[in-house]
Amino acid sequence: MDLRDKHVLITGAARGLGRELATLLEKEGVSLILVDRDAVSFPNVKTHLCDLADLDQRKKLIEEMQLQKIDVLINCAGIGSHSQLSRLTVDEIERVIQVNALAPLELIAALSPLELVVNIGSVAGEMNLPSMSLYGASKSSVHAFTRSIQLEGVRTLLVILGPLRGTDFAQSIAHPRTGQPNWYRQLDLPVEKAARLIVQAMRRGQDQLVAPWWYRIVFVLTRMFSPLIGMFASTNKKVNF
Repeated sequence: MDLRDKHVLITGAARGLGRELATLLEKEGVSLILVDRDAVSFPNVKTHLCDLADLDQRKKLIEEMQLQKIDVLINCAGIGSHSQLSRLTVDEIERVIQVNALAPLELIAALSPLELVVNIGSVAGEMNLPSMSLYGASKSSVHAFTRSIQLEGVRTLLVILGPLRGTDFAQSIAHPRTGQPNWYRQLDLPVEKAARLIVQAMRRGQDQLVAPWWYRIVFVLTRMFSPLIGMFASTNKKVNF
């Protein structure tokens, strides 16, 4: 896909992966529209304040975006969650589902037809992880509707990422008491590299990107051995979240 002169809307653009994507895409010659609940400091770019968890703010954003030319939508905004079922609150459930799942779907439906939809997913949407049921559910729904609308003829890129180094988001899914274990920190991907891989995938017309690539093997193995993993999880009571 030739990105030059395309009008690209990015949510979650104030920091982290969203900001890195905006920086790279600006160099590609695109016209950017950036959305975040926090102020976006980006010279000579249209920015919009919107908390995607707020239904009224989201409706207002959609109405404004429907009046503008948008070729590419990048749903990058996301909220992490690291809680066992017994610790989840209704407010947390609603906020995570609103931002991670409902907002992307509503934006896609309202702004179609689009030349390309890029949805940022997660390895948690492909495999079961302890204390990440809510986050995993929100991301697995993103994966499902991305693949489904592709069958309807919508051009999509599903990005399935592991943890990203140098982001606030990585901390938001860390264990509330112990933080990220050493093995987890060694798996993370620099956010700059993740952004480069996504832009490359957009140019190449890929419909899916898994980064790092070896998570594909992990997905296969976890599905093959899911009964054993479930048995281990049910008997391991050493860690209380």
